Amino acid sequence: MYVDDPDDKSTWTTFWVKIWRRGVFPDSPASQGTEALAYLKETTKNLVEPFQSQLDWTPSDGSATCFIDEMKTWTPIAPLESHGGRVALAGDAAHPMLVYRGQGFQHAVVDADNYVNALLKIRDGGDSREAVIAAYNDEMVPRGATAVEQSLKEASLSMDLESVKKMMMARQGHGRST
Repeated sequence: MYVDDPDDKSTWTTFWVKIWRRGVFPDSPASQGTEALAYLKETTKNLVEPFQSQLDWTPSDGSATCFIDEMKTWTPIAPLESHGGRVALAGDAAHPMLVYRGQGFQHAVVDADNYVNALLKIRDGGDSREAVIAAYNDEMVPRGATAVEQSLKEASLSMDLESVKKMMMARQGHGRST
C-alpha cells in the first residue's frame, strides 16, 4: 500500500485480491483491463470498509491495472518421478497453495533447506542420487499435501462470514502448519 495523503483515502494506492470458488460465476469474465474491473465491481458489493471504498475508488477509465486469474492449486501425490534423482520439485512447483495460511514461503524455505542437505549427502558419498532425492520427496510430498489441503479448507471457510472464526488463521495465527 502507498499512501499519498493519509487523511484522504481516495489518494491511497492499494493492491486487493478477490477470491471465489470455481464455478460460482457461469460467465467467465475478461482476464484484464476495464472489462475485468467492471466485472469485479459488479460482482462485489457491500464489503466491509475500507475494502468497499478501495474497490469503488479504483478508476474505471483504464488508468488502473486489473487482472483476473484463477488461483490454481494441486495436491502433490507420491511417488514423484525424479528421473533417477535428476529432477526435484520445490515450493510452488511442488505444492502450490492459496494464501489463507500464509505457509507457501515457509514450505519453499523448508524445501530449499532439505534439497541442499540432500545435495550435500550426494556430494559426501552417502546414498545414491536416486535414493537421496526419493527420501527428499518422501518428506516433501505429505508435508506439502497437508499444507495445500489446509489452505483449501481455510479458503472454503473464508467464503462464509460465520465460519471465519473456525479458520486456523483465526484460531492459531501463522504458526507452522505441519
